[in-house]
Order: sequence, then structure tokens, then C-alpha cells
Amino acid sequence: MFIPPPFLPIASLLPLVLALASSKEETGYGTISRRATPRSAELLDISGAGSTPASDTWWNSSLVSVAEPSVDQETVRTTVRAGNPIVRLTVRQVPPRRPPKTPEDCPPCFNCLLPAFSCSNAGECNPYDGQCRCPPGFGGQDCLTPVCGALTDGDERYPRPDGELCQCKDGWGGINCNVCKSNKACAAFKPRTPIDDGGSDPTMPGKGEGDGEEVNDMLCYNGGLSVEHNFQMCDVTNRKIIDTIPDNKPPQVTFDCTANGPSSNTTAWKHPLLSTFADEPTLVDEAMGTCTFQFWVDRIESFYCKLDKCSWQLGSTATANETRYNCEVIECACVPGRFLCGEDGSVNIDDFLAEEVKGPASFDCVSGKGCTFEEPAMNSLINDVFGDRAIYLDCESGECLHYTQVPGYTKPELPDNSLMVALSAAAAVLWYLGRSPRNQPGFGGVELPEDEASKLMTDHVPATLHFSNLSYTLPKGKQVLSHVTGTVRPGELLAIMGASGAGKSTLLDILARKAKTGRVDGDMYVNGKVVPNDVFRRVTGYVDQEDTLLSTLTVYEAVLLSALLRLPREMSYQAKVFRTLETMNELGILGIKDSRIGESGKRSISGGEKRRVSIACELVTGPSILFLDEPTSGLDSYNAYNVIESLKTLARTFHRTVIFTIHQPQSNIVALFDRLLLLAKGQMVYSGESVRAQEHFEKLEHPCPPGYNIADFLIDLTVEASGDHRGHKGKANGHVSGTRTSSRDAENGFARDAAGSDLEDEEEGDDTAGRSTVLGQISKKAQRILGAFTTGGDSTSSSGTSTPDASQVPEKLASLVLACRASDDAKIVEAEITRIQNGQSPDGTDSRDVSEELEVRGFKKAGWWRQFVLLSGRAFKNLYRNPLLMATHYAVAIVVALFCGFFFYHVTNDIPGFQNRLGLFLFILSLFGFSCLSSLGIFANERMLFMRERANGYYSASAYFLSKVLFDILPLRVIPPFILGSIVYGLAGLNPEVSSFWKFIMTLVLFNLTASGVVLFLSVAVPDHGVANLLGSLVMLYNLLFAGLLMNYDRVPEGLKWMQTTSFFHAGYEALLVNELRYLQLIERKFGLDIQVPSATILSSFGFHAQAFWWPDTALLVIVFAVSTLASYIILEVFVKEKR
Repeated sequence: MFIPPPFLPIASLLPLVLALASSKEETGYGTISRRATPRSAELLDISGAGSTPASDTWWNSSLVSVAEPSVDQETVRTTVRAGNPIVRLTVRQVPPRRPPKTPEDCPPCFNCLLPAFSCSNAGECNPYDGQCRCPPGFGGQDCLTPVCGALTDGDERYPRPDGELCQCKDGWGGINCNVCKSNKACAAFKPRTPIDDGGSDPTMPGKGEGDGEEVNDMLCYNGGLSVEHNFQMCDVTNRKIIDTIPDNKPPQVTFDCTANGPSSNTTAWKHPLLSTFADEPTLVDEAMGTCTFQFWVDRIESFYCKLDKCSWQLGSTATANETRYNCEVIECACVPGRFLCGEDGSVNIDDFLAEEVKGPASFDCVSGKGCTFEEPAMNSLINDVFGDRAIYLDCESGECLHYTQVPGYTKPELPDNSLMVALSAAAAVLWYLGRSPRNQPGFGGVELPEDEASKLMTDHVPATLHFSNLSYTLPKGKQVLSHVTGTVRPGELLAIMGASGAGKSTLLDILARKAKTGRVDGDMYVNGKVVPNDVFRRVTGYVDQEDTLLSTLTVYEAVLLSALLRLPREMSYQAKVFRTLETMNELGILGIKDSRIGESGKRSISGGEKRRVSIACELVTGPSILFLDEPTSGLDSYNAYNVIESLKTLARTFHRTVIFTIHQPQSNIVALFDRLLLLAKGQMVYSGESVRAQEHFEKLEHPCPPGYNIADFLIDLTVEASGDHRGHKGKANGHVSGTRTSSRDAENGFARDAAGSDLEDEEEGDDTAGRSTVLGQISKKAQRILGAFTTGGDSTSSSGTSTPDASQVPEKLASLVLACRASDDAKIVEAEITRIQNGQSPDGTDSRDVSEELEVRGFKKAGWWRQFVLLSGRAFKNLYRNPLLMATHYAVAIVVALFCGFFFYHVTNDIPGFQNRLGLFLFILSLFGFSCLSSLGIFANERMLFMRERANGYYSASAYFLSKVLFDILPLRVIPPFILGSIVYGLAGLNPEVSSFWKFIMTLVLFNLTASGVVLFLSVAVPDHGVANLLGSLVMLYNLLFAGLLMNYDRVPEGLKWMQTTSFFHAGYEALLVNELRYLQLIERKFGLDIQVPSATILSSFGFHAQAFWWPDTALLVIVFAVSTLASYIILEVFVKEKR
């Protein structure tokens, strides 16, 4: 059967899986303890941990002889005293020679020159006699037999007896006794290159004078770096490899490297192979070394590899040394008839080694952490079958060197953090000493004395506002306001009145310098000066028509938060609290200060009280100019009067300038007005003192009937003049004069049946086009009567103000507009504006410059950190005072955990158990992914609140966003997965390792945070809640499709695999599976057989990678969370702004 090369690694291991079916040992998580199994007898002997016989170790070996241990093979020393001298006699015990074989037992004559024979373990074939020259530690005709004794014995070493272990001489260890253990064992060696060290170094081991002993300059170097010929003995530590090999036979590795050319570590010459990690040596082929690698099972060699074109490096840190061998070429071969190479008809990886293993290969060791042997094809096989990245080893090395040849290094010093600690401590002390006490009197802070309780309200800059020729045009070209002029002084209330659609709110927004979508024309002056927008916003307050207050806060907390965020940072906390209580008392809401604001359907305070809370939030900062949009909207007459009366008191007592819009007030409220500005279809009908409004219209033959509310009369008059009424001729109450003319009235010349629709306020649709337009033309007779219209519509009045266009404004309305511009109040305002434009004071006196005084006073609001602390406290209060959402998340986590624990109780280590794990993990991730959609409303509900508070200068977008993420989103995304994971992990009987449990919890938390980050981005970027909900569901379904269970990775088209790679569902799902199944051995019992299948093999067939837990899975979750959160902040900072 032909097996494609890509599947050769997995296919080659299938016979191994079947061969292990007869193993009676239960595998799975019960063998996890083998990860920390004792070291083999060879490593214990080399490391000097003891001389425990091999038969007493943990490993069960078939090579351990049952006979008594033999006598030490090295030397027997006897001391004979003949007087004072000491005579040492050394007797060497010669091992018995192997008995000659009988002729009938002789194998075919070995000749490595023939194709049927070869030299193993990098042995060299002698071209003259056809025999192998074996490397150190190996003997026999084909170099496959380990030799015993010691490396110092040279050619006198004898082969290992059949069925026995090598008995190495003192100071030597390893399977073939190549690894030195002590300096004494190296005494028989001499350096290859003569060393002139200038005399003996008494500090070196083995050197001494006066004791009569021979000087020993040789050392056993165990640093792991090859200088001439280094040997290493290693135990394989891969858990699944150990578990897979039957009968507890230990897997081991021997590794040695030989440096080409002379080797010395003197200062005069440096070997080209020895370099640090920072070096990048360029080596020619002649200077590169060679290495060999042998894999042993139960001390019997299974396969070997020869590595060419090798170089190695030495690195060191403050806590560890590291050696790294890199070889460009590797050739591997099986030992026929051995384990993994066809032993008893078992698996044979000979073809895999010959065809797939080509290099490059590396052998890395870090002191205290073990070693790793890596080669791409081997790594793929190990990953797919055993779930590990490479072959992990625990090694001991040894090489005999002259002491001057030992690679030396200067141990790096540990980082010195004393300077940073000292600077941090000094900074903390300076901060503590330099901080301002809360009640520090004088310059360091602001204290509010009892006799100066209203200092903040009185110590401000009184502001007179002039505005001239204000016009506003929508992007579609429709003009909403036209040439509005007026003024308001400190201590006055300016009421902007008009029918619905007259442009009241639009004018108020322009006066308050709110961001508008259309084009604004005209001039505005504060105290006769042009003030920049940033300075203007610092001396003004704005109260919206709709209350946008956080329902979970109390009245006191809402007003205090505004004070803490916007009052000067030099002002003490007690002063800010005092100012908060004072403002609440002025507005009559001190008695409800501990009541929650509430929301629609769950209100705690009335609508009038809520409106006064909104006013208090702006009034607490003591603004010079206060703007209010419909402050009486939705209130009864009593509460409406109280609100306007409090504004009147504020203006007169503390010299504030108050401007507000009002729709149709009652008479007692009108009596509180100081100035009135009346609008009709965007035109200014009246601007002046409120008490003179009735007199003005009486002069125009529009008298207000006795006892009639002047506000109602003016509204009806403007509606009638605008041609927007829908009644019969005249009003039923008879207070409005004039009749409705038909389109056939030739004398008047107006088509009154299509007089045009109302202009709308911004909240009522500023950007909507008019429903109809004026169809007639002003007749010559009308022009003679009015005496002010021109045919072009662009003429200018004597005051420099454009006249209304007769083609756009009804005749009656045009007459009212012209009469307003000809009034005495209008002429006074125009004269003041003319003086301002000429650089003079509007009233002939010196006015205070707002910009200069603010700069001198150095007014600064709360800093970023203070904003973050205050907003975090508000977010946390909002969360725990609205416990339904949080409690639901926690309850769902507990109920679902118990539900999963019931149906997935103690999943088994077989194929059905594997399937149950796949389903459990996907269900949990789907639960958390779709439950994150509840975060859509967290920001959507506060979008308007954020935009208005940001526009009013409460805080920066970054402080709000960070507080929202840390104290509103994280409690809902960190605790529930921790609760669910802690319950379901034990009930389902998942991997019992402690590290695996915390990895499981960490993956669930990271996945939940990532999903919530994506949902947060949608909630910020998409204003419509329904659209955001739909997009969130689609994003979750898309990621779920590419999670890895519904679609195999290998079946995804090559150009679309990035869709699965970037799926955070796939990252979280794969991380959970790898953490749980990487080392799990499945046992499927069928037809009386126990078939063992590594879980890593099935994972690889599903397209999952056993090494992907940290990278890319965990890293991808962190990256997606960070990117989505950063993108959410950018959208919030740049695009989520108030535009009216």
C-alpha cells in the first residue's frame, strides 16, 4: 500500500499502536507521576548521586545479570610499608576473553566494502582490509557492540557481554563507559597539543607540593561544550514516550561531538567552533565538527544518527549556562531487528529515518532545565504522536581536558536594582512631603471659611453676551436661522420663545457653541471680546432638554461627582462638598439628596426634581453663562415655576447670565423674564426687554386681549404670521387679527394655501427639508406698502442687516421681522455691536477679559488620575447597585457548571471520552461567547450620557474608557469563567495536574475577555443597538464555524486558512484541547483487545497542533483582546462626539 510522504510519520507509528494493544498496564492520567521518575543508573552513577546497582533502580532491565556483582574492574591498590617509603602496587584484573566460536557458528565473513555490510555509529570502513574503525565506546565488526572499561583503556576495551551491563572503571560511567566522572579518571590522558602553561598552578585541582604525588593537569570537564571530543549520557524525559514503551524499559540517548583540527583554549588561539550566542562565526566545512546520536531502549541501541557540518556555541546568564549544537546534515539508520526497527515483527521506522530525516538538527542544553534534540521530521512525528515539541532529555556530560583548555567565562553579575529602588523611594518621599493637605490655608489650597461660604459663586467673571447676524444652514442647503441679533447681560434671564420648529434649540446650541453639522455664520462676543471655544466652554454650563443622569446614583452623588470633576483642583474636598450642598439647597432638592435618581418605570424622584438635579450638576461649577434647553419641559406648572424662579434668583443674586428656551410658559413664569427673543420660521420677530414686548406689538396693530397670556398670544401670532395655522378665518378666541387669504387673492399676491412647513429644532429634525415652499411673488403693491423689500432679496438695511427674502418669508411675517429690526432695542444692540467691532467697549466702560482672567487664575480641573478614580467608583456603584445583570451571569455560571458536570461526569479515557471532551469544551466556549453579547448594552445605555458629559468638559475619553473596562466589564468576564471552570473541572474528571487546571481557567478567562472585547468594539462603533446585536451574533457564528470541530483544517482552501488562524474560537478551543489531551493515552476495548491510541495523534488528524497552547493560541487571544480594546478606544476618542 502506497502512503503519501506527508502521512508517513503517522502511518509509520500505526503498527506501534497495534503492537502495544496487548499491554496490560492501564495508561492515561494514572501515569502522570512518571514525569518525575528517578534517573537511570547510568546518570546516577555519573552525577555521583550514589552507586546503586542497576538492578535496584526503578527501571526494569533485561540486561541486568542475576549473578552477584563482579569485583571492581579498575585497580586494586595494596600499600606495603618498608620503612618510611610507601610502595604502591597496582594489579590490573584482566577480563576473561570470549571463547572462540565453533566453525558452524561462524557468520559470513564481514567486509564493509561490500554492499551487504556497513559500519554503524559513524564508524569508518578501512579500504585495505574491509574492517570497521569504530568510534570510542563501540566495538564489534559493525560497531554496534558497546565496549566497557574506560575511555583511557584505548584499544584494550572489551565488548559488553551478552545479557549484561557494562561494569565501568572508577571515575567512568554511561552505557559504554565514555563519560568521565572525576578529575582522577582523566590522569592517564595527555593533551593532543602540548601546553606550555608556564609552570604549575597550585589553585587547580590535583596540584600540590610536598606530598610526593605526581602533578595532575587533567580535568573532567562536564560543562557540556565539546572542546576535543565530548560525550553525553541522557535519559529521555518525554512522558508519553516513556508510557508508550512496554515493560517500563527506559529510553536513553548517547550524544558525542568531535571538533575538527587542533583544540586549545589558550589566549593565543580560539577554536572556531567555540563562540558565544552573540557571535556569528563564518566557518568553512573543514573547520566544522561532527556528532553522533544513538537512541537506546533498555540499554540496547535502536537507531543512530550521524550529524555533519556541526558548530556549537556557549552562552551564559546570571543563573544558567546554555550550550547549543547546530548541525546542517543528519543521516539516520535503524539497527535491524531492534525495538522500533522490526523487532519481533513490530513497527519499523527505517524508511522514515532514511527518507524523512534530513536535517538540520540541533542539540540544546540549559543547566537545571535539561536538553532538547530537534529535527523537523522528528519534531513532526513526536508532535503528532506524543504531543511534545521535540525529544526532551536529562543529560550528564564529561570530557577529559587540560585545565588550560576548559572553556572559561566570567559569570554575569545579577542586575543591580538598587539605583531604581533608591529613586523610587526618593520619589515617594518627595511626593508625600510635597502633597497639599486637604485643609491647608493660604496659597497651597482653597478653604471655604464660614463667613465666605459663597466665595465660589461671587468670585467669578460676569459675562455679557452679544451675538450678531447669526445664521445656520443645513448641509442640504436649507436655512434654519437667519440673521438673529441680540444681547444678554449678567443678572438677566434671556428666554428664547417660538412655536415648534421655530429654531429655538438650534439658536441655543449655536450660542453655547455646540458642534453642529451645518454651517454657522455670524459673530459672538463675551464682554466685548472674541473668546476661543475652549475658554468659552470653561465659563459656561449647558443643561439638555432630556435628562441624562445615571439612574443608580443618588441626587447628592450625581451633583458631587460633577463638582469633583469640574471644580478647580486646588479647591479642598470640604469646599466642594459645601458647594454641592449649597447648590442643592438653592434648587430645593436638598431634602432628597439621598434618594436615587431612578429611571423610566423605576423612578425614585419626580420629573421636576430630576430636571433640577440636571441644573444643579451644571450650576455647581458656578458658570458665568448658563444655557438650558426647555428646562420646564414635562413639568407641571408648579414645578416649572420653581425651576425658573431658582434660575432668576441665581442670575440676580450671583450675577449670572442665564439663557434658556421655553415653549409656551404660563403668565407667572413670563413675569420672571428679563429679556425675550421671539422666533418664527428661523426669523427674529422680537428681541428686547420682556416687559416691552406687549407695547411693541400693539404699535404694530397686534394688541394682546385683556387678561390673555402674552406668551400664548405671541405664539399664536407667529404661527398665524408664518402661514402655518390650519384654522378658519381668524381664531375662535378672536385675539389674532387678519384673515386667511386664498390663492386667488390678486390684491395681496400671496399663495397662502402653500405657505411652507415649520422649521424644526435640532431635536425635532433640523436636517429635514420643508414640506412646501412659497409659490407666489410679492406684488408691487405689497412692496410699496412695506417699503423694504427688493426684488433681488439681497438688499441690506441701514444697520447692515440683510432683509428677509420676499420669496422665502410670508408677507405678514416679513413685516414683523422688519418691525423688530426697526425697534429701539434692536438699534441699541446694533450700536453696541458696532462699537465692539470698532474695538471699543459696548457700554463705554472697561469690561473684564474672560480669557485673561482665566489665565491669571490658573483654573484647572481634576487631573486624569483623579478622573479615573472618580469614574471607576461611579462604574462600580452602577454595577453593584444594579445586581440583576451581575447576579444572572454568576447564577448561569453555577447552573451550567452543574449541568455540564452531570452530563459529562468523569469522562473516560477512550474514544467516547475523547468525543465528550470535544463537546464539553465547545459548549463552554459557545456559552461564554454568546453571553458576552450582553455587553452591548453596557456602553449603548450610556452613549448619550458620555457624549454630553464629555462635551460639557467632565472628563477625558481615556479616563472614562479605562474605568468602564476595568470596573464594569471585567467583573462580568473574569469571575464567571472562574466559577464555572472550578466546578466543572473536578466533576468532569479532567486532567488532574495543578498546572493543567490553572491553564484551563486562564484559557476560559482570556477567551471571555477576547469575546467581550470584540463585542465592546461593536457597541462603541455601531450606535444602533439592534444592528450591533445582529453583527455580534454573526461574528460569534463566524468564529464558531472555524473553531476546528465543525470544519477540518486540512479541508479549508489554502487561501482561506487565515480565517481559521485568526478565529479566537479556534484559539481558545485548541488551547483547551491541547491542555487536556496532549499526553492522554486513549484505550479502546474492542473484541477483547485493548487498543491504545495517543490523543495527540487524533488531535493532529483534526488539524490541531499539540504545541500551539502558548503560541499561537494564548498569544492570539491576548492580541485580539488588546487590538479590539484599543480599536474601541480609538473609535470612542475620535468618532463618538456630540454633534447637533
